[in-house]
Amino acid sequence: MKNTNACKDKRTGEIFEGEIIIATEKAKGRFLKGTGRFRLHHKIRHIGWLSLFFVGILAVFSAHFFPDRYALHAGQVSPTTIRAPISLTLPDEKKTLERRIMAVESVGDVYVLDKKVLADMEEAINDIFDEFRWIVKREGIDTKEKVRILKNEYRLSDVAANVMLYMETDTIEALKSESLNLLRTNWQEGVREVEVDDKKKKILNQIELLNYNAPYRDLIKAVFNKINLQANYYLDEKATEKARQEAADNEDPVLITIIRGQKIVDEGEVITEEQVEILQALGYQRSTSPYLALGGITLFLVLVAILTASFINQYRKDLYSKGNNIILLSLLTFLVLLMTQLITSVKISSQPEIAELVGFLVPVATGSMLITILLDTKLAIFMTILFSLFTGILTDNQLSYAINAFIGGLVGVYSVSKFSQRLDWVKAGLFVAGADIICILSLALMNSYPLKSTLIGASLGIMNGFFSAIFAYGSLPFLESGFKVTTSVRLMELANPNQPLLKRLLLEAPGTYHHSILVGNLGEAGADAVGADSLLVRVGAYYHDVGKLKRPYFFIENQLGGENPHEKLTPALSSLIITAHVKDGLELARQYGLPPVILDFIAQHHGTSLVTYFYHKALEMGNADNIKEEDYRYHAPKPQSKEAAIVMLADNVEAAVRSMTAATPDKIEGLVRKIIKERLQDGQLDESALTFKDLDLITAAFSRILGGIFHSRIEYPENVLKDMEGGILPDENTGGQPAGENTLCQEEPGDN
Repeated sequence: MKNTNACKDKRTGEIFEGEIIIATEKAKGRFLKGTGRFRLHHKIRHIGWLSLFFVGILAVFSAHFFPDRYALHAGQVSPTTIRAPISLTLPDEKKTLERRIMAVESVGDVYVLDKKVLADMEEAINDIFDEFRWIVKREGIDTKEKVRILKNEYRLSDVAANVMLYMETDTIEALKSESLNLLRTNWQEGVREVEVDDKKKKILNQIELLNYNAPYRDLIKAVFNKINLQANYYLDEKATEKARQEAADNEDPVLITIIRGQKIVDEGEVITEEQVEILQALGYQRSTSPYLALGGITLFLVLVAILTASFINQYRKDLYSKGNNIILLSLLTFLVLLMTQLITSVKISSQPEIAELVGFLVPVATGSMLITILLDTKLAIFMTILFSLFTGILTDNQLSYAINAFIGGLVGVYSVSKFSQRLDWVKAGLFVAGADIICILSLALMNSYPLKSTLIGASLGIMNGFFSAIFAYGSLPFLESGFKVTTSVRLMELANPNQPLLKRLLLEAPGTYHHSILVGNLGEAGADAVGADSLLVRVGAYYHDVGKLKRPYFFIENQLGGENPHEKLTPALSSLIITAHVKDGLELARQYGLPPVILDFIAQHHGTSLVTYFYHKALEMGNADNIKEEDYRYHAPKPQSKEAAIVMLADNVEAAVRSMTAATPDKIEGLVRKIIKERLQDGQLDESALTFKDLDLITAAFSRILGGIFHSRIEYPENVLKDMEGGILPDENTGGQPAGENTLCQEEPGDN
């Protein structure tokens, strides 16, 4: 609770009125209890909103996947005329099957040649002739026995057998070669089982035509009668099945092309099986349960939600700290999907080839730009990819519209990622429109679009770009206000000198106002050097000392050479007044509705630093053992970001350099380095993201800006000052003599 008491200076006896905060344990307990209930209610509300938007997104997809349904079957009379809502190409299953059956029937049996069979039969012929030679040339048996053996083994006549006894070895080899040639000629191309007997007969007939005596021909016949002729060309069932399958697979499906708006079935017409298949493909008559399709959509959206949550957790975990961010992202996703569904359902022409071009109007760039400005650039790029996929799905898997949405969305992100003025909205619209035109023209060239369709598509791309920018610009104030998001647009508004709080600072604490402007200049240069948000730093610097409005005359920059009230106060009370400007600034900022991101600068710009002057003054005046350093420190959070740390450093540096009597570039840089080193050693930068390299860059930036502000001036002699009062200005190029009217470079004494 708050109690207004009078504080008495122990040294002077003067009374100082101020506000002291008194918090009891009971009050704290009630506060914590109330906070717990608030958080629970807040969490329930967030879950409710997220569930609502999830259901909304599910409804958008369901509206696309569940058009009007007709329970029709072949042979039924159609109760109404049905036209195709989309263009698509689908296979004619019946005609495709007929073509594939014909292809299978045209493939004959596949046979395999077994070379081993021919080799075995050749070996058998060699063995028979070897045996014959052994019998003819055998010693130890008489001629009569040989004749008997030849007659029995080779079925030869008496005459032929007697002739064989006197056959020369060369003749035997010649007959063997002839036999092998006959076998190879007839068997090398392959002989099937049913062809073996015919082939044998053919060989016997060919033997009769040989230019040999009858006994010799009889011997060759005897050889072929003696060997077992076998088929060497076998049916390969697996190869046959494979060939027939390949023939069927190589047959392309017969396609039916349906154009958007084409009449599928007329009222009163008897429906055919082909028309039923077309209706099923268009979604009018699904073969699966609608609950299964709904489950598939839900599963898909849950997967997308998990991927999005994982991305945020990996790259921008801080967005979870404020539940409104996730609700805002869900709202923007729902709006983009809703606009996509509404736009794709609009019929812009009675010509189907023109009507389907409406997909180029889908304003994905709107969502991309809003996410970039309101949330994060990386997240905007990720969501642009998802929005493009959604566009492809909601335009019936048309890749061209998904590509155009992706290109336009990315250009939208890049166009506003460095937003600094309202004219950037116009540039963003132009960039998105230009990117859409180039994308559509390239797609038209790749896909051979007709000239008319190309021109209309390009026109729709231009409309898409400007509509995206206009819709994003118009909705931004409502989203900023509703979700308490501080964008660059809001920061530019806060930087306007006509803001009520800045006007009060200028009129009631002009020294603090000008100090804040200088801190803003320094901070902006430092932020640019390390890649921080320079606009945020400048605006934060403008408001960081607004707490001094409560007691401006207690701060030296507002005393204008008058009496210093701290001379009548103890160091402890002076330190209390000085440090109170942080709390006072937060109260004023909340009163004037400043966003939380600016409140962070007010709260963190001193951190826990020491009020050095009054601390040392207290040590000089009193017992050092009774003086505690923490009593002379700010009780506030240390800078939590690069931007807040830069403002802290700029605040300290500007005040220190302003107090220098003879500022030179070297002295300025030395002082800047000294102050930054002190803040680093005091631990004030521990919780910021600044690195040592960043501190070097900030030092260089501060030194450059301060060197331009506190540069050395020319000290004019007294007689020259009198001349200047008379309106005559000195010319440095003429040794201080009065210059003529053509003097180009003149320095006013007011600059010193």
